[in-house]
Amino acid sequence: MQIKKLAILTSGGDAPGMNSAIFGAYQECENKNIELFGAIGGYDGLIDNKFIKIDYSLLSGRINRGGSVLKSGRSPRFMQKVYINRAVKNLKANNFDGLIVLGGDGSLRGAISLRDAGVNVVAIPATIDNDLNFSYTLGYDTATNNIVNAIDNILDSLNAFNYGAVIKIMGRDCPDLINCVAEAVDTNLVVKDKDFDLKDLIKKVNQVKNKKTCPPIVLVLEDCADTTSLASTLQNECKIQMRPHILGYIQRGGSPCAYDRRYGITAGKMAVNTLKNRECVMIGICKDELVKKPFEECFKI
Repeated sequence: MQIKKLAILTSGGDAPGMNSAIFGAYQECENKNIELFGAIGGYDGLIDNKFIKIDYSLLSGRINRGGSVLKSGRSPRFMQKVYINRAVKNLKANNFDGLIVLGGDGSLRGAISLRDAGVNVVAIPATIDNDLNFSYTLGYDTATNNIVNAIDNILDSLNAFNYGAVIKIMGRDCPDLINCVAEAVDTNLVVKDKDFDLKDLIKKVNQVKNKKTCPPIVLVLEDCADTTSLASTLQNECKIQMRPHILGYIQRGGSPCAYDRRYGITAGKMAVNTLKNRECVMIGICKDELVKKPFEECFKI
């Protein structure tokens, strides 16, 4: 299929490597003499017909930065059929031959709606949560390193004062990120469920405290417990100062690591060539190889 014009968007939570994927798609479009446009602000850009032509000046100096040059966003409107139809209409009116979507679980389910409406769409799983059926989603490796580095820095002060810490970790309802971080910082104090056993956690914190080799570090998956409240409870029960920490956007900001840069660039190029073949699939890493999967096989739930 001859392709002359493509669109690309970033949706949902930003992930390190999104700019790299945009750059990879741009490079391949330049090689194939294809125009590439970005929808500003995710699916809202499709709905509101807000597109920008992607050129080197837009991407220059951004491949090594997190975030998204196209801006991201969550679009409640895109849950409604009337706005999906409007997005499809705008894609057709602008003569786009296909669309590349970068995002997480919810964003990629939105891509299915476009596929079912006849849009030639390819998706790249870009989320630090790693909650899709690939070995690694784009941004996951960088986020893991960001969190480990932050905890290492916190540990310096914890050791100096003999304090403990309760640290909230992103990941939505997927434990991949918190599990990996727990292994990397060597802690078995992990809260991954709302109905966690508080008595067992107190027992484990006391065990770590009594060893006097390292401070107790409790990792909490987001929405499973209030960090400040849990730190206060553990401090009272275990008789040790416990400091609450919410790392927030530190986890998914900053420069993408080499792995995510290469992942993004290669996946972006592959997405362009996949659209030429009218394959509506997701492109991601499985067992260290970039593979294509049908949309329906890519969701864990």
